[in-house]
Amino acid sequence: MAEASPHEFNAADDATFLSLASSAARVGVAGHGLGVCLAAAGFLGLIHPPFHLPPHAAPVIAAICLVGAIPPFVAGRQLRAAARSLRAVATTEGDDVAHLMTATDALQRAFTTLIVMLSVYVLGLAVVVAVMFPKGG
Repeated sequence: MAEASPHEFNAADDATFLSLASSAARVGVAGHGLGVCLAAAGFLGLIHPPFHLPPHAAPVIAAICLVGAIPPFVAGRQLRAAARSLRAVATTEGDDVAHLMTATDALQRAFTTLIVMLSVYVLGLAVVVAVMFPKGG
């Protein structure tokens, strides 16, 4: 079986990969930040429930925050992994295609995680609305 010949991108392509890597890393860090904020809000809601909410609403909202914190952490990790691979495309020699395929795989996993995250958030919003405005109440 013949080996695939290594492909090296030119300087302009490398600049594009570095820019994309930088953006992916920033979004990954933002995902971690969002996860921290949601987890903190969830824990705070469990420890010190807001007095203005009905007693049954605070634990539900806290649980939604805690569950909702997971996808941003995961997506952030995946985006940062993609950023490392994209940076490797631009800064190493000999394995550009392999690094690019690794980055593509990490980006695909991150997008899948983000789709799940949005679905969880929509479901969570529906639960919050149902709890806050019970039928007949």
